[in-house]
Amino acid sequence: MNTPFRLHQKGDAVYLTSPLLDKAGAKHFFATRKGGVSKGVFGGWNFASGVGKITDTEENVLENYRLAAELFGLSLSDICRSYQAHTSKCITVDDAHRGVGTTRPKFDFGVDGLVSKTKDLLLSVRTADCVPILLFDPQKQVCAAIHAGWRGTALGVAGKTAREMVRQFGCDPKNIRAAIGPNIGFCCFETDRDVPDAMLAALGEEAKPFIKPNGEKYYVNLKEINALWLRKAGVEHIEISDACTVCQSDMYWSHRVTRGERGSQGAIIVCKEACR
Repeated sequence: MNTPFRLHQKGDAVYLTSPLLDKAGAKHFFATRKGGVSKGVFGGWNFASGVGKITDTEENVLENYRLAAELFGLSLSDICRSYQAHTSKCITVDDAHRGVGTTRPKFDFGVDGLVSKTKDLLLSVRTADCVPILLFDPQKQVCAAIHAGWRGTALGVAGKTAREMVRQFGCDPKNIRAAIGPNIGFCCFETDRDVPDAMLAALGEEAKPFIKPNGEKYYVNLKEINALWLRKAGVEHIEISDACTVCQSDMYWSHRVTRGERGSQGAIIVCKEACR
């Protein structure tokens, strides 16, 4: 069920948390575009240099990450940043990955899901219409951060990351809490045939309730398809943000609304206790 996430403000920074993850004790947030130091088309809290003709400065992006880390009482060098390539690749990270993508070189391969049990290691993904997903097992103190574009959604990156938590750390899927953050909603994600075809090829009849024909186009519900993958991996506790990045483009970065001249919001989660 879609639900409003909790809105917080600290200084200039405006961000959301999931009530489900809050109750489980997970330290996390889903950023908005409000806050930060970036200027111009990136004005606000921006977590990537950009994909359009104009790019943000590395100094601004890193300062935005530093401000994010500060909310958790941590530093820029405590962040591990994904290198997103619209894949289903997920990996386990630890102390050896502190600063990857911020104070140290980025990954040299595509990775869209990060899993960790390491205390005070911030896992970070970024989106601007794609789906940010945060996972937390309060029993094992294991967390994960996922970027799911439509390709990653069709490839089942959410379910694969949950299974990585089970494989690496013995998590019981029934204990995992999942929060699906703001992204382009069912109301606005109008696509050509390739997107529903990819969902149907991966999930068959199970995908049909989340695809709506509209003439020669289709609407696709990325939130619910990612929730379906999580349920198929055994995750029962799932909370979905009711926010749409297109409908609320004054609050969130949207690739569609800006036609690529835009920033990206971050989603971050951290284990604040040692793995049990």
